[in-house]
Amino acid sequence: MAIIKRETDYALRALVELAREGKCLSAGTIAEREDIPEVFLRKIMQELKAAGIVESRQGPFGGYLLAAPPQDVSVLDVLEAVQGPLVMNECFAEPQVCSRVDFCPVRRRLAELQVELNADLARIDLGGIAEQMRQASQQKELSR
Repeated sequence: MAIIKRETDYALRALVELAREGKCLSAGTIAEREDIPEVFLRKIMQELKAAGIVESRQGPFGGYLLAAPPQDVSVLDVLEAVQGPLVMNECFAEPQVCSRVDFCPVRRRLAELQVELNADLARIDLGGIAEQMRQASQQKELSR
């Protein structure tokens, strides 16, 4: 089972496109550039707007833009906005499902992994991803 669902992958791709452009883009433009079904992207963008990750603008030059600088938006922020909290095991979200929660050695180790995973995802930000993409594009152009 994938940790990052397709909807979150689409959200990340759309947000990186906004970070790269640094300006307002329509859902149609983003969908076309990132090969995402536009209807699906519009739903995702509404979730991101509700989470305060993007803002929307109305009108002929309207669309979406990041609500914060790209370096302030982490992969963890996006994942949680789209999928909800990331949990390694059901007992993390609902401790009552298991009578072993207080003494389970597996849960203890998974809890450590959960902290590490969340920290790693929080360190990866849209600005860094967008910069890596810019560098890769420049290298590609130079090699031509």
